[in-house]
Amino acid sequence: KDWDHEIELSHIDGPFQAGTHGSLKLTNGPLLKTLLTRVEPFTMFVQEAQLFLAKVVMTHSISQVAGKTHVTFQTEICGPLAFFFACLLGSSIKKKIPVEMREMLKKAENLG
Repeated sequence: KDWDHEIELSHIDGPFQAGTHGSLKLTNGPLLKTLLTRVEPFTMFVQEAQLFLAKVVMTHSISQVAGKTHVTFQTEICGPLAFFFACLLGSSIKKKIPVEMREMLKKAENLG
């Protein structure tokens, strides 16, 4: 929520580890139940959210290459209605990612 201005609220119901459930609410969107399916501390995490007849899988990763930090965010939508949700959400996700990454970078720079 600190760098993604389309998220109204997000929280997890336990430690930041695989198997922990949580919630995510997009502005003007439904409350989505989430699940952390993979967590590698300081390297990556995978979060899933169920939609009607589809699942959104969001992978966040960070790596160091030649002294530079690379942040990657990948969204996959799978299931019978994946095409519908990809059309509905895809272009907005694609547009907002660069803005989110710049906001996240500002937050990280202020921590250091």
